[in-house]
Amino acid sequence: MNRRLTGFAVSAVTALAVACNPAHGVNPEPTPPVASASAAPSATPVINPYDADYGPGFRLKALSADAIAAVDKPAPARDGGRTVDPAYGTRIYRATTADDGQGGRVRHDYSRRQAFNADNTRFIAMDGAGYWHLYDATNYAHLGVLEGFAGDCEPIWHATDPAKLYFTGVNGSTQWQVMDVNTMRAKAAFDFAGQSPWPDAKSFWTKAEGTTSSDGRYLSLVATAYDEASQENTIYGLVTVDLVEEKIVGTLDASQFPNPGAMPDHISTSASGRYAVVSWAHDDGGTRAYTLDFASSKQLTPNTEHSDLAFGPDKQDYFVYTDYASGKIVAVDLDTEERIDLHTLYPVPGAGYAAHISGKAFDRPGWVVVSTYGDFENYNVSPATELQPEYRKVWLQELKPGGRALNVTHTQAKAAAVDKAYFEESQATPSRDLSRIMFASNFGGDAIESYVVGLPTTFVQD
Repeated sequence: MNRRLTGFAVSAVTALAVACNPAHGVNPEPTPPVASASAAPSATPVINPYDADYGPGFRLKALSADAIAAVDKPAPARDGGRTVDPAYGTRIYRATTADDGQGGRVRHDYSRRQAFNADNTRFIAMDGAGYWHLYDATNYAHLGVLEGFAGDCEPIWHATDPAKLYFTGVNGSTQWQVMDVNTMRAKAAFDFAGQSPWPDAKSFWTKAEGTTSSDGRYLSLVATAYDEASQENTIYGLVTVDLVEEKIVGTLDASQFPNPGAMPDHISTSASGRYAVVSWAHDDGGTRAYTLDFASSKQLTPNTEHSDLAFGPDKQDYFVYTDYASGKIVAVDLDTEERIDLHTLYPVPGAGYAAHISGKAFDRPGWVVVSTYGDFENYNVSPATELQPEYRKVWLQELKPGGRALNVTHTQAKAAAVDKAYFEESQATPSRDLSRIMFASNFGGDAIESYVVGLPTTFVQD
C-alpha cells in the first residue's frame, strides 16, 4: 500500500507525500557533494564479506520474545564502527549518517524498493530534503549526491548490470532514463510520448512502490497528469513496457478499471515478469494481478495493505501481505491463487503490530523480510509493555506452510516525534542474495539513518 497503514492505526505519511512525490511539484536543486565516477562498481558478483564475521555453526534462531538490551549507537561503518545485537548475535553496521545530507535524516527509500545494486557494490539513500545519495556498499563510503535525482524520481537498479540505475523525472515525465554510475552519464531508456494511448499523460510511474521483474525486463506503471492549480492527479491508465525490446506490451484504460477512473495506490511487476500487480482501495477493487497485456486478471485481496511481490521456494510468483482481517501474514500464489497463512499478526488477545514486507531477495527464493513497528496491547495501548516475539525487530519469514520465522535483529528505535514517525519505521529491504538487510532507525536518538545487518550465507540450515 502507498506508504500508509490501514486497519487499526492511522498513518503519518503526509510529510513523505509532500517531500518525495513528484505530483507535489518538489524539485530541489542538486547540492554538492555530487557523486563522482571513481571507484566503479564491479561487474562480477562479490563473495559474501559477512561470512567471515560468523563462526561456521552460526544459525539464526526461531522467532522469540527477548528483552531489548540498550546498545550504544555504533560509529559509522565507514570509520570502522560496528555493533552486535546482544539477543541474536548478528552484526549491525551504520550505513548512512544524517550529516551526509539535509533534513535530519539519510535513509533508504522503502521496503519494496531495492537499495543495493546487482552485485552489492553500491546502494542508494535519500535525505530529508529529497536528494538522493550514492554509497559504496563494500566500505560504506559516501560518494555524494546523484545529480539530477530528487524527490520520487523512482530510482530502480538494473537487475544484472551493477552500474545501471533507471529513473524518471523529478516532477514526473513521459521518459525513463538509465544512468551509468561509473561515468555519471544518463541516456534515454524509454519515452512514452507518442507511444501511449494517452497524449495528456505526463507521468509514467509506479506511485512510489514498484520495481521491475527480477530479470529487469518488464516494468509496470500508472499513467497520470498532475494539475498544479487543483493539486490533483488524473489517472489515464496502466501500462507495461519491455525495457529490453523497448516496446509497450500492454495497456489498460482507466475506464476499464474495477471502479472506472479510480486512482491506484501503486503498481508493480511480479518477480517472474508475468504479472502487473495493481492495488486500489477496498471500494475501488482491492489488489489484482493482471497479465502483462491486461487481457485478464484475478483478485488477490479486496484491500490494499503493506505487501510485496516475491519468489516462492520453487520460484513461484507470490504476493505476500499483512491481512488484518484474518490476522495473518499471507502469501498468495499468483498462478493458482492458493493462499498460505504464514504468521499471526495478533500474537495474544488484544495485541498486535504493524509490519512491512520485502520480497527483494530474488536470488534467495522462498524468503521475505518482515520489519515491525506500532505494536500495541489491550487493543489500543501503544507501545506495548509486554514484548511479543514479533515486536520492534527485523525477521525472516519462510514462504511455505509452517515456514520458519527467524530472528534477525531488534531495530533499536525509540518513539519519534509525529513529524518523524513515518521515517523512523524500519522498512527493511534485503540485497538480492540476502547477504545483507538494510533497515532504518533513530537508534535511540533523533537522527534517522540506515543500518545494515550482515548475514552469513549459511544463516539457516537448509
